[in-house]
Amino acid sequence: MWSRFGGPKDQREPGVTGRAHATEGVSIPSSPGRPKSKFLITSSQSKMGGQTMSKNQRAFTLGLAMLAGIALTSDQVAAQAREKELVVYASHPSEMVDYFTKAFSDKYGVKVTTVKAGTGELLNRIRAERARPSADVMWGGFSDTGKSAPDLFELYKSKELAHIEPKMIDPTGYNTPFGASTMVIMYNKRLVKPEEAPKTWGDLSKPEWARKVIHADPSKSSSAYAALVTWLIIYGKDDKGWQKVEDMTRNMNIVIKSSLVFQQVGRGEYPVGVTYEEGAFNYVLSGTAGIVYPADGTLLQPEGMFIVKGTPHPNAARLFADYLLSAEAQADLATKFPGRRPTRKGVSTHPEMLRADKFKVIEYDETWAAENRKQILDRMQKIIVKTQG
Repeated sequence: MWSRFGGPKDQREPGVTGRAHATEGVSIPSSPGRPKSKFLITSSQSKMGGQTMSKNQRAFTLGLAMLAGIALTSDQVAAQAREKELVVYASHPSEMVDYFTKAFSDKYGVKVTTVKAGTGELLNRIRAERARPSADVMWGGFSDTGKSAPDLFELYKSKELAHIEPKMIDPTGYNTPFGASTMVIMYNKRLVKPEEAPKTWGDLSKPEWARKVIHADPSKSSSAYAALVTWLIIYGKDDKGWQKVEDMTRNMNIVIKSSLVFQQVGRGEYPVGVTYEEGAFNYVLSGTAGIVYPADGTLLQPEGMFIVKGTPHPNAARLFADYLLSAEAQADLATKFPGRRPTRKGVSTHPEMLRADKFKVIEYDETWAAENRKQILDRMQKIIVKTQG
C-alpha cells in the first residue's frame, strides 16, 4: 500500500543540494505569424570533464572502445548517445522547477533551459511551434493535459514506472506521473474561523461568500480546469451541473494565474480560495491558513510531464523523465517540497499532510476531461464573461 494511505515507509535517499538559478524574463521568437511572447527563461549547466563531446567525438570514442574489445554496458552506450541540452517548458512553481532541473543538470551534465508560463499558454506555444519544436518537455498540468493533445506529445513508458503506484500510471502512455495533486478550499485563519469555512464546493455559491472567493481561469490554469471538471462530475455534466458552476463563479474573482490564489488568501487579501494542495499547504505550515478537503469529494490525480513530439533532444527528454520518477527525485519531492504527493511506492508524504484515505476522492473522468476540453473551456469562458462584470 502507498504510504500516504497508511502503508509502510521506505528509507529515503539523501537529497541533492543545488544552487539557485539566475533567472530573468526574456522575449524569445514565436512561430511565424505570431507575436513575441515574454516567458521566464532560465538555464543551468554542469560541466563534466571540462568539455562537452561532439556527436563525432562520441561516435569515435565508442568505435575505439569496440575495436579495443571493451564491452560497454547499456548505461554506458546510452551515456554516449545522450544529448547535452534540454529545453523544459514548465508551469510548476519556479522553486521546484529550478531545484530539479539543477539537480538533473549536475547529475548528468546536461544544460537545461526552462521556459516558465501557465499550462494553457505553454500548450498554445507548443501547438504554434509544432512544425519546428523548441521544447523537449512540457512539465505541468495533469495527466489529461497530454491526452487532450496527442498530436503534440510522444508516447514514453519509463523503466521507472515499475516502481510507481499503478493507479497513477497513464494507460495511454503519454504522461510521466511525477507527483499526485488534489484540489482544496483554502481559507485565511485571521478572516475565517475553521467552523465557519465552507465545507463543500457547493457552499461557495452561498450568499455569504459573494465576491469573497478567488479562483484561477481554467483556460490558463490546469489546476483550475481540474477543479471545474471535478464540479461537473459531482454536480452533473448537464445544464443542472453547469448552473451550479455558474452560481459558484458568480461569487468568485477569476484571476489569470493559479499562484495568485494561495498568495492572496495567504496574505489576507481574500478570505477563501480554490487552489491546489501544495500551494495552500505551505501557508498551513506557517499557521496563516487552513485547508478544507470538500465533503462532496475532490480529485487525486497524477500531475503531468510530457515529451514533445519531434523534440530536438529526445534522449535527454527521456532521461529527464526517468530521473523525475527515480527514488532520489521522489524522496527529494517529499522532503524539500511539503504539500507534494510522490507517486513512487514507499515514499511518504509530509507527516502533517492528510492521508488520502481520510478524505473523499472522486472517480475523476480523465478521458472525458481530455476529449471535451475545448467545449468545457468555451462554455466556462461564457460564464466568466457573464458573471465577472
